[in-house]
Amino acid sequence: MRKEKPFKIGDKKFTAYELTVRQIAQITDSLGKDTEVSDIDMLFPDRLPSGALAMSLDMTLQDLAEYSPSDIEIMIDEAEKINPTFAGLLQRLANLGRAALAAQKSEKQSAG
Repeated sequence: MRKEKPFKIGDKKFTAYELTVRQIAQITDSLGKDTEVSDIDMLFPDRLPSGALAMSLDMTLQDLAEYSPSDIEIMIDEAEKINPTFAGLLQRLANLGRAALAAQKSEKQSAG
């Protein structure tokens, strides 16, 4: 059964849900394919992607856009707490991407 974690921001109640394997696969399959980057992803580039946040909170990106960055940060914190395996996967993927870019840059410098 999926975990869930209720939390509040001011007087407003929210619930963060653990993502399913199918949802995680859907998110990872779309990584790098989207040409449009959301404002939330630009504000929090090294955190849970906005699509994953919306899924975890059972909200839409349009719903999320109505909140302040400080509220979004709290939402991300709660969603990452309930989804530590997925958050860890994203961190590992980011590290692999950085290492690949560094190796590519090194190869170009050696060749040039």
